[in-house]
Amino acid sequence: MDETKLIKAKTFFEQGIKYYLEGSYEFAENAFNGSLNLAPDRLSIINNLIKVYVRTEQIEKLKNFIDKHNHLSNELEIKLGVAYYNFLKGNYDISTKIIEKIKNNAVIKNEAYDLLAQIYIKKKFFLNALKIFREKLRKEKKNFVNYYNIGCLFFDIGRVRQAYYYFNKSIKINPHNKSTIWNMSLCKLTQKKLKDGFKLYEYRFFQKNNEKKFMDIRSPKNISDIVDKKILVWDEMGLGDAIMFSRFVIDLTIHTKKITFVVHKKLTKLLSNLSTYIEVVDYEELNSLNYDFQIAVGSLPKLLNISKVEDINFYELSLIRDNNFQTKLDNSKLNIGVAWSGNPNFAKDEYRSIPFEVFKKVLDFKSVNFYKLSKEIKNNENLNFISYQNLFDCGNKSIYEISNMMKDLDLIISSDTSIIHIAGILNIKSFLLLNFNSEWRWFDNLSATPWYPSVRILRQKKFNSWKLVFDNLNKEIEFILNKKKGQ
Repeated sequence: MDETKLIKAKTFFEQGIKYYLEGSYEFAENAFNGSLNLAPDRLSIINNLIKVYVRTEQIEKLKNFIDKHNHLSNELEIKLGVAYYNFLKGNYDISTKIIEKIKNNAVIKNEAYDLLAQIYIKKKFFLNALKIFREKLRKEKKNFVNYYNIGCLFFDIGRVRQAYYYFNKSIKINPHNKSTIWNMSLCKLTQKKLKDGFKLYEYRFFQKNNEKKFMDIRSPKNISDIVDKKILVWDEMGLGDAIMFSRFVIDLTIHTKKITFVVHKKLTKLLSNLSTYIEVVDYEELNSLNYDFQIAVGSLPKLLNISKVEDINFYELSLIRDNNFQTKLDNSKLNIGVAWSGNPNFAKDEYRSIPFEVFKKVLDFKSVNFYKLSKEIKNNENLNFISYQNLFDCGNKSIYEISNMMKDLDLIISSDTSIIHIAGILNIKSFLLLNFNSEWRWFDNLSATPWYPSVRILRQKKFNSWKLVFDNLNKEIEFILNKKKGQ
């Protein structure tokens, strides 16, 4: 390689390292690829590109990258990449076997042990993972990654205060890492420190070059910017989050009456009646980008200066009813809508969703008709609804149809899914069955939620233990049944 190329390759590589340490992974990927084009097969570059693909969970890109460098399959960096790939695919035993063979080689020792710790976390061997992280911390007290990893471990198991302590330690060593700042925002929000939390919440865009979905439209800096202006608000998260954050779109109507809220097409009919001043459309219906400002719905709390729980307004959604979706119910029984499983692709779904083997105990109430409202069922749950004559599957209906049906039911019982958000915004009496390591939006130590006054939270007291939750749920159902009988 001539000297000019070598200098350029080194410059790209150093830029990639800088971006990676900041958490700007898309920039890092571009820089490392630029370096690799000039210095093909350089293992240090390959190793860092693999780390980017792993960190951003670009599984297919990782596989293609490894296949492209198959001629280097005996190199430790490629073997580590194969172990990472199997980890991301959920093949933890295969990944462990690879790691056991290479983990003590000085070249990749640190990364190999980090991956082994991540495998332990996935297998719920949390003490084993913590032992690895703390041993690394003992040897490298100035490495921000070691504090970050321990913080993530505590956060994943719902120990938010301990997590924040370690994230804070990490950020003092490396103040620019966007992943750490993002996780600190989640800790602050969980603890109801909303002003600082929503300010740091902007770091959720850390894997992207720009937080704008529509690049040609500027974003407001202050609430005064949007007065009487034409605003485009766009959703960015799951369906439940779009429903929950929609209240802040309504809050905007104090400042401007010209708002378009663009959402997933599944939600347009449900949310069409948010406000006279809000046009709700899906992305296919958005034919014009003639707007003064655009903003992500998750950025509205910061713009609106939401600083405490009391600042969160509730607006009951007046559902536009469709008589074609009237539900035939046996009113001599209690009619309850249920949802125990969320999106299986969501990172924490294994904790927030409830195994059917656990949930089915509630079906013992024979004087209750249950209606399954969610579509998702985990692949390993082969449910035979015929064997539960009081359980009716309605998961094939649209969200709008489900919403109409929910308005006619006596009660909704759900884990942390979009169903509980629909029940909440429609002001339907509901029980949220919540995991110990829940999402920040449900805050900490609360049985009620400011988001939805009709929702009562039954929260795990121990990590990943549903027993007390269902003991309390059964008592609640018995109370409602007895009240109904006494009418």
